[in-house]
Amino acid sequence: MKKISILGSTGSVGTQCLEIISEFKNQFEIISLTAGKNEELLGDQIKKFKPKYYLSDTNVNHQDGIRIKSYDELLKIDDSDLIVIALSGISGFFPVLNSIKQGRKIALANKESLVACGDLLIEISKTTSSEIIPLDSEHSAIWQCIKNEEDKYVKSIVITASGGSLRDMPINELSSVTPEIVLNHPTWNMGDKITVDSATLINKVFEVKEAANLFDIPLEDIEVIFHDESIIHGMANMVDGNSLALLSEPNMRIPILYALFYPKRVMSKNIKKIDLTKLGKLSFRNRDKKKLNFYNFGIEVISNSNLGASFLVGSDQAVVENFLEKKINYLDMLDIMKSAYKKIELSKKYSIETSIETINDSYKLTKKLIHDGNI
Repeated sequence: MKKISILGSTGSVGTQCLEIISEFKNQFEIISLTAGKNEELLGDQIKKFKPKYYLSDTNVNHQDGIRIKSYDELLKIDDSDLIVIALSGISGFFPVLNSIKQGRKIALANKESLVACGDLLIEISKTTSSEIIPLDSEHSAIWQCIKNEEDKYVKSIVITASGGSLRDMPINELSSVTPEIVLNHPTWNMGDKITVDSATLINKVFEVKEAANLFDIPLEDIEVIFHDESIIHGMANMVDGNSLALLSEPNMRIPILYALFYPKRVMSKNIKKIDLTKLGKLSFRNRDKKKLNFYNFGIEVISNSNLGASFLVGSDQAVVENFLEKKINYLDMLDIMKSAYKKIELSKKYSIETSIETINDSYKLTKKLIHDGNI
């Protein structure tokens, strides 16, 4: 049996992991489950999957398993074969770093860590023999396309974008968009923050930076194409004129299933194959340039300095939280991030420590601007 731990088991990715594990329950043993404040769901998961250890933000004790106080302590005693890191936002940074330092095999859905200083994490992984399996559908697709190719044969890569929930909304209506409208994604079922980031396209900025760090590809060799059906998840353009693409239904269970069983492939009764004849066509289009303001700002920020991505991670976290709480409007998010970017002084030293500091500083600065009404 493969030993699995899921950090962030009550979130969107974590719950889907456990659904797949339920289907193949004789092939997996759950070592650790962790959560934030959703103690009720965590309790249900503990009763069903009987992990050795569990961790959460509360102090509730459950009948099964041993409560652990911190991720540092958990990772010292956890002996799983694969750690699924599905923690969202800044909270996942240290578990990712410590898992890599320990040389663990990781299925990684926490994009913030790879965005902020993924190149540094990859360098550490090479010294510890840690293996990182991307869980993002786009990066899983690209990885499957190029992992058996020599680097010199990969000319460029393509990341597809659904365009998010606001892709067809007239520009003059964006100022009155509510969180409820933004969270109604046309093709994907995801967590709240990533759904907002999908609408603004900041998520695509993160994915571009994540791909650059994961695959050691220059930013200028990464293209984003809008693809409404979300069937093609990623492509690799080769030097000989061939392009490799991965196609599947827009279902996060597919890259999760691949990561859980890698390097094997298995069939799941809950995952259907694509029917191209039923689909009829695959469409691609350019986004209205007037709707690319968030995206263009994000690309500018991550291109200007090594710590630009860390700034964007922290600042975006703050504005999305406040938008979801209805404290600011949709278009305010961009204005606030621009204001924070003008005010912050980024260190010239690029390291894991300065990346973490920049994330925290930009988060606090952005929240202060919102609190003070200095938009």
